[in-house]
Amino acid sequence: MQQTFPISDQELEALSSNAINSVFNTMLDKTAVIKKVIKVDEQTCVEGIQLPVDASAPMIAGTVGFIGNLTGIMYIFMELPLAMEATCKLLDLDEDDIGAEDHELVNDAIGELTNMIVGTFKNDLSNKGFECRMTIPSILRGSNFSIEPAEVALRRIYKFDCGGRSFVIDVLMKEEN
Repeated sequence: MQQTFPISDQELEALSSNAINSVFNTMLDKTAVIKKVIKVDEQTCVEGIQLPVDASAPMIAGTVGFIGNLTGIMYIFMELPLAMEATCKLLDLDEDDIGAEDHELVNDAIGELTNMIVGTFKNDLSNKGFECRMTIPSILRGSNFSIEPAEVALRRIYKFDCGGRSFVIDVLMKEEN
């Protein structure tokens, strides 16, 4: 059963966009624009959702949860070239400094970037009166990600463009009683 959610779609989109752009501007000297929004509900999520990116491309997904008045999780899916570019910018490295098999360095950088993005999102939620704490970040690697249904009150998938490269964030939230 769908419950009324205390944050509107417009507010959630603004919170998500602000979190991405605050961190991307500060840490990567980049901006990102939302190109597509997928509103997930019980009818659209019956058999899982394919992300709006090239499913066969190798991807890195950073994820951090938050717990409090609002509980949820945010996934950030990046294709490998954008993840490598972000790692180089974040750590002030050249592309030649990172090997194709240097997964640990890229994982650490994307984990930290995800932590900063969700931290900014969480702080903006707190400024709206929804206190919450964050969980530790984790990283997934792979391709052909399909997100299975979850029991949440609100779920939105945002596809961003960042200088011609795409990435996706998936936000799942519910209100705690």
